[in-house]
Amino acid sequence: MKKSLLLIPLAGALPQMMQAEKPNVILILADDLGYGDVSAMNPESKIHTVNLDALSRGGITFTDAHATSSLSTPSRYSILTGRYSWRTPMKFGVLNGYSKGCMIEEGRGTLATMFSEAGYETACFGKWHLGWDWTLKENARNNKDVDFSKPVRNGVTDRGGFDHFFGIVASLDMPPYVYVKDDMPTAIPDRTAEKMTGLKLFRSGPIAPDFRPEECLPTFFRHASDFIDNHKDSGKPFFIYLPVNAPHTPVLPSKEYEGRSGIGPYGDYVLMLDDLIGKLVQRLKDNGQWENTIIVFTSDNGCAPAIDISVLERQGHFPSYIYRGYKTDIYEGGHRMPLIVTWGDRYDGKRDSSLISLSDFYATFAEMTGYKIPDDEAEDSFSFWKILSGEGEGTRTDLISLSGKGALALREKDSKLIFYAGSGGQSYPAADELEGLPPMQLYDLQEDPREQTNLVEEEKYRSLVKRLTEKMRKYVDEGRSTPGKPQKNEGKQEWEFTELF
Repeated sequence: MKKSLLLIPLAGALPQMMQAEKPNVILILADDLGYGDVSAMNPESKIHTVNLDALSRGGITFTDAHATSSLSTPSRYSILTGRYSWRTPMKFGVLNGYSKGCMIEEGRGTLATMFSEAGYETACFGKWHLGWDWTLKENARNNKDVDFSKPVRNGVTDRGGFDHFFGIVASLDMPPYVYVKDDMPTAIPDRTAEKMTGLKLFRSGPIAPDFRPEECLPTFFRHASDFIDNHKDSGKPFFIYLPVNAPHTPVLPSKEYEGRSGIGPYGDYVLMLDDLIGKLVQRLKDNGQWENTIIVFTSDNGCAPAIDISVLERQGHFPSYIYRGYKTDIYEGGHRMPLIVTWGDRYDGKRDSSLISLSDFYATFAEMTGYKIPDDEAEDSFSFWKILSGEGEGTRTDLISLSGKGALALREKDSKLIFYAGSGGQSYPAADELEGLPPMQLYDLQEDPREQTNLVEEEKYRSLVKRLTEKMRKYVDEGRSTPGKPQKNEGKQEWEFTELF
């Protein structure tokens, strides 16, 4: 059920460009795309993403933007709710295709409900990965005994608040392999997909006759393009959330892209994604919708080790650019994301170094639409609308990151304090490699962006470590990092922020 929200105009008039017509908004979320996979972010990239580079040249490119987590499910929760995922009962890890329930709590506002209240039509096309309830067979033995002839509950149109949906429950390598339109499976599985490994990682499970994994990516873009076409003359603004499945495994570039990157299937798959984005942009231009559409492009977390990163690096391509770590890690490579925003031809290729969290879309578009956020909503979202409207700067001064296994880090200006001894993920030092290491890590990202020198035990940083620890404890205890009335976190508290000295 959609949450009923109250629209209250903000003080002062909206920018002149907003008064005549509300802009459409398209949020494109790549899956496991590294910061260094976009050539606009990485001048030494071996993957030449010409369409994303064109958006960068005509948009605003944010160079210090971060997912709230280095894993998919928690990152997507924060994008849609403006709240850190570790405030929910789910403190680490991701959901799978059969996970019970939706991670978004009943009655919680989302980007979709907020846009709906502002008069937008909303749609989601792609990978959900926030859980829903399949209807189970009458004598089901477990969550996998699904009745695919019945609708799903507590999913994208219900808890997510979207008017329309076409997509998949989780990652493309997670069964069941079934498309769902709104809340109804489009076909009943008639066979079992075979397990595959490597770049074509695919877990065995039921697959529907209309489901072809290699066609998922263009299918999601086709649905988005059709939706755009249907609104060409509607007079009603739209919000499209387009969380695509690429370049996450299975890596399945179409034949026309095979060999195009020169560095293997992963690079080819990124170029396929880039090309489809270019075609979507061209559709907007052909329809006369380009000037009144905001496009946001980003990724949910860093590049995944599963795509055999060492092979890419031997060819001179570094998916995390200069940054340490990858997907699952607390280091920058796990959560520092490419973020490009365009609005027709209003921008001129500005590069902005403001500290941005992907949880900030909520407050940003709330300010754009004139929606006043209540205390129990978007508790960790700070607006950067003034950057987009050309009226000023962003409002965020710090942010919290979460690793795949539940480690937290607090960033303030150039200082980053990690409340754990290792990577918190798959990179070195992993959980079994921590012996003899300090229990925390402190890095100066201005002097040491590669996070090579841990400063936490140096005496001159003791007051800084103490202050950041106290701030982290405050943000956890008060259930929010934004100003407002304290809120309650759900689930068992997993962290103890003890003094190091």
